[in-house]
Amino acid sequence: MTTRSAMTTRSVPRISLTGRLIIAATVVAGLFGALLDRALVATPAWRDLDVRAWADYSRHADLQNGLLVYSIGGILCWALVFAAALAYRLDRSAPRQAGPPIYLAALGALGAIITTIVAAPVMIHVGQLTDTDIAALHDAFETFTLWGVYVRGICFAAIFVCSVWALVVYFRYRPAPITRRRTNRGGITLADQDATNTTIATRHQ
Repeated sequence: MTTRSAMTTRSVPRISLTGRLIIAATVVAGLFGALLDRALVATPAWRDLDVRAWADYSRHADLQNGLLVYSIGGILCWALVFAAALAYRLDRSAPRQAGPPIYLAALGALGAIITTIVAAPVMIHVGQLTDTDIAALHDAFETFTLWGVYVRGICFAAIFVCSVWALVVYFRYRPAPITRRRTNRGGITLADQDATNTTIATRHQ
């Protein structure tokens, strides 16, 4: 007589909506929040060059392809961060330790929105200025550098760091999958039933 092996159903670990949103926010923040190079490398270089060179570059970069790419990246990043915070708030199974980094990332996203509201009109105004208006270009450079590069760069860096922190904490402390034993209609586990059948078969041999 052949016997069935004991069967145990182990639930497959699944990533919740909160976890998926945290992953997505981390990836997007890493891709579109790369202002470190702009703050530490590009800005000092523009200071050494004529402000008209910065204005000309901005017209061909920030006000052309950058206008679409930066807008999509920023909106997507903010939406994912706020969605992750909301999903975490509604997810009772999410580890409580993930709360601080998720909410700090949302705070960083709010700061990034505020700085963008300040910096974006300055950059748009650069497209309307002529190269002969050196004073206005210089003021635009200083204002945009402060709010659009330095302050906003800090906000995006905070979003990325806090998202990585939340990601590590979430997968470290999330509940372990529950192992369940399949049962028949009588409430007896199949593993126990198989063991009983094996014992009976042995006795009849």
